[in-house]
Amino acid sequence: MLHQKIGAEGSSEVSTAGQTEEDRRHGSERYVTVLKVGRAVVDGQDQLCLVRNMSREGAKLDIYHEVQKDQKITIELRSDRVVTGTVRWVGDHAAGIEFDDPVDVSDMLQARPQRSVLRKLPRSPRFLAQAHVHLQPEKGTNLTGELVNISLHGLCVETVDDAKVDDHVVARVEGLPARSARICWVRQGMIGLHFDMPMGFSELAHWLENHPRKD
Repeated sequence: MLHQKIGAEGSSEVSTAGQTEEDRRHGSERYVTVLKVGRAVVDGQDQLCLVRNMSREGAKLDIYHEVQKDQKITIELRSDRVVTGTVRWVGDHAAGIEFDDPVDVSDMLQARPQRSVLRKLPRSPRFLAQAHVHLQPEKGTNLTGELVNISLHGLCVETVDDAKVDDHVVARVEGLPARSARICWVRQGMIGLHFDMPMGFSELAHWLENHPRKD
């Protein structure tokens, strides 16, 4: 089932489960069961996806919106882990992808590294969407703004209100339950928030399915 509870970072283990007959005919392939949340981009439109398994040559995705055989696709597991490929088969909310170039599976699935010397930390996939946001701090005046993007782990909000880094707030995004978060950065009319507890895959997937995307 596509709707299931999955850890925010997913899990991985060596397995050959889920291979198609075509996969098995190419017996040299070694598939890794991934269960990794990602972002799939097809024809400029992005959507939440779940990478079911991966090899050097390709992957199987659980995917919400229909894709067509031979369409080009980009898969982002993290901001520093992006791969391109072609849809080779489609099924019920599923698709098989052949990568344009072989990948290092261990490198693609490695745990998120520590902050680099440039102080940039690779981030989980973000999704552009439109929604009103209300932020209630522990002290002070409530803030309002417009959603810029959302992920399993947080939000980016555009606002004219003043905000302070490290303030804890209750974030209310139109169409989602209230969620506690911390303001982790403020700059040029934008603020970034990190949820105290990440959203679930199904929760975000349903919300994206029923909410307008930014053009």
